[in-house]
Amino acid sequence: MGKPDLRLGKEVRALLKSGRVYRGRLLHVRIGGSELSRTLISVRRKFGPAVARNRVRRRIRHLCREWGLLQPNHRLIFLTISDSAASATFQELKADFECAVQALDLTQNK
Repeated sequence: MGKPDLRLGKEVRALLKSGRVYRGRLLHVRIGGSELSRTLISVRRKFGPAVARNRVRRRIRHLCREWGLLQPNHRLIFLTISDSAASATFQELKADFECAVQALDLTQNK
């Protein structure tokens, strides 16, 4: 493992204190301005086995790519996946994600 990025930790702490937030049924999205252009996805271990955690991360990354949220844009986006998303379908996850994108006005290409 490499050295931790201390700037990223500082940016995330600032984001948790003062960023805009969307709280949905399946995910929470926080966004704030930053020097770093990152999209972070957080899934707790209590969510389920590694296969389920990786599946939901892949689904969220796919949605982020589809909406252009992985592009460099000087903002930090922090997505937290709820434990209830383990039993949700992709369509339910997509609907909650799209509500977050519209509520936080993250639209770039759609």
